[in-house]
Amino acid sequence: MARMFALIQMPAPSAPFVFTTAIGWTIAAVALSAAVWLMLRARGWGAAAGWTALAFAGHACSLQLIEAGWHVRLLQFAGWKDLLRTGRGFFLAAVLAQALVVTWGTWRHLRPEIAVLRRIFSIPAMLGMFVLVAFIASTIAPEVAQAFVGGGFPRMAVAHATKIALGMMLLLVGAANLALIAATLPAEAWERMASRWRGRNTKALPWIAALWVVVVSSLLAWAVLERLPHVPDETVYLFHAKYFAAGKLYMPLPPDANSIYMPFTIADGQKWYSAVPPGWPAVLAIGVWLGVPWLMNPLMGGATVLLAHVLLRRLYDRDIADGAALLLAASPWLLYMSASMMTHGITLVLALVGLIGVERAREKASVAGGALAGLGIGALLNTRPLEAVIVAAAAGLWWLAGGWKKMRILALMATLVTGLGMTWMFLAYNKTLTGSATRVPLELWSDLTYYPGSNRLGFGKDVGNWGWQGLDALQGHGPIDVVMNTNHNLRLLNFEMFGWMCGSLLFVLLLAFLRRSRKDALMWMVAAATWAGMSLYWFSGGPDYGARYWYQMFVPLVALTMRGAWEYAAAWRENAPTESAAMGERVWAFVLLASVLGTVNMIPWRSLDKYYRYRGVRSDIRTLAIEHNFGRSLVFVRGRAWPDYAPAMALNAVPFDRDTPGTVYALESAPESNERVRNYYADRPVWIVAGTRLTGRPAAVIAGPIPPGQPLPVPPPATLPKPDER
Repeated sequence: MARMFALIQMPAPSAPFVFTTAIGWTIAAVALSAAVWLMLRARGWGAAAGWTALAFAGHACSLQLIEAGWHVRLLQFAGWKDLLRTGRGFFLAAVLAQALVVTWGTWRHLRPEIAVLRRIFSIPAMLGMFVLVAFIASTIAPEVAQAFVGGGFPRMAVAHATKIALGMMLLLVGAANLALIAATLPAEAWERMASRWRGRNTKALPWIAALWVVVVSSLLAWAVLERLPHVPDETVYLFHAKYFAAGKLYMPLPPDANSIYMPFTIADGQKWYSAVPPGWPAVLAIGVWLGVPWLMNPLMGGATVLLAHVLLRRLYDRDIADGAALLLAASPWLLYMSASMMTHGITLVLALVGLIGVERAREKASVAGGALAGLGIGALLNTRPLEAVIVAAAAGLWWLAGGWKKMRILALMATLVTGLGMTWMFLAYNKTLTGSATRVPLELWSDLTYYPGSNRLGFGKDVGNWGWQGLDALQGHGPIDVVMNTNHNLRLLNFEMFGWMCGSLLFVLLLAFLRRSRKDALMWMVAAATWAGMSLYWFSGGPDYGARYWYQMFVPLVALTMRGAWEYAAAWRENAPTESAAMGERVWAFVLLASVLGTVNMIPWRSLDKYYRYRGVRSDIRTLAIEHNFGRSLVFVRGRAWPDYAPAMALNAVPFDRDTPGTVYALESAPESNERVRNYYADRPVWIVAGTRLTGRPAAVIAGPIPPGQPLPVPPPATLPKPDER
């Protein structure tokens, strides 16, 4: 058991290049770019139509340079051997051709704009941006960090430098291509776009954006993720929600822990319970009770858009809030996180509720706002405790920064009362399960599974040595690990937040070197506090659904993106010649087109390349249950816990007692374990299903129904999961 997560987290060996459905999408995108060109020319876009088609095709080709697939691996470019000697070389050649055309276009069309940029940004600012872009242009591979510590670094550094150069080229070409679209867009076409924005229905816009998120993420959850958990965390959240929905705080012990298996659970005396915090499972239980657990996170995504709009409208104005709502709705990160069963959607909703309450208490001395602040952040404590501390610290400092005149005693007391009430629930839950109010179940689980103190915050050689070498390259946790984790998360943010070909952090980076505004203080504080707080933890969060451990940065970064574009346009008006000062407003065409192209390319690519049957989890067993009418039977799944048994975990009903309705799914183990489970469910017929690892194809029924009392076939020893392979 101790090595199960190490095995599923290790990146798969580099495989030979094969034609995949994702490559088919890229070829289709290149073909569609011709149709885009013709359509936009017919609408009077002129040269901008050609630059748009080039951006569409070039971005689609650049995605094929990334080593993705359904395996768990960091976001990295494919090796040079693959890029130069396999079919990926065609996509690399296409990107290089795009770079040549864009370089020519930049020389021809953008020289005046480059001169304005030189007036806006000083040489030290440009050097600072260059260093930051280089840092996030490519992921630091585990072997680079290991070479830095153990020797052989110069050779690995050169290899990493080439990937940085490739990453920077893609970002610069993407930015220049989008700038060419904005610069060559005819005035009539630009005015049509601008007039639609000015004439928008401001009341309906956030609701339309929220509805879009709910619908699209629901479709992704249904068609791509197949309404199944794909990450061990998701599986235990659903299990936790099921026994909450059944009115239980914990479960009785299963008849056999080897067969009725669930990750992140603790068998303590006669109690069997999930090690994860109870907040998200409590919400997910509503979906379980209604029969649609997969729908809860799409609703959280829609709520995120609405709450972010409320907060940003109060901190800034309606233009910033409306723009942020559209950016959120177009975000591949939000759409896929909202399609999953991960906990991060509800944590962002609770944080936004808390921040809205703090803003009301700070600016309006609202007692209700103070109560809302304590309720939101206190509920976050019951969902992801470290994030609650981070958000509370940032919000508290921002409240204090307003001065004593904004510290109304009644509002503050309301915050404390509701916050302490939620804290009491957190402590009471811990006390009931672990026997200590301050010891969370996850700490107990990690101490029992690995070694005491392995999962604590802080630094040291004895922190986080869980064997996840593909994602956590170095033993312990120290400054190098902070650099590695920061690089991994910034790279994911820059790539996945909006899917922009120029990098999603572009305008946040520009804002850092433009004018400061006190209005941005809360957003910068939350982002900085998230980085600082998570730097105390040894794990980066891995590549599942983006930079998920930094999800609290999402809305702040969206707001800062809007502010960066706004300040850039203002700086352009101040520094450009009079005849071209109005061109600064074209930054909004840049943002719009970057988002449209990013969404159109990223969502299909991620759907076909990574998230469909992610980690090898498929819906075959659910299909077999319908075809063979398993009903009230016992089904043994032959294979490993992951991915063979993983889909069955999600289908199991609780509480696993003899009277449990429906099908009970168990992992086929040693004969004595199988007989123990069989005897417990003695009145049920038995089926045996071979998982995909054994069949090499979809899961298949290999025996059954075996009537009660008839002996079970002895499983071949080679098919049984070893304790360290589950």
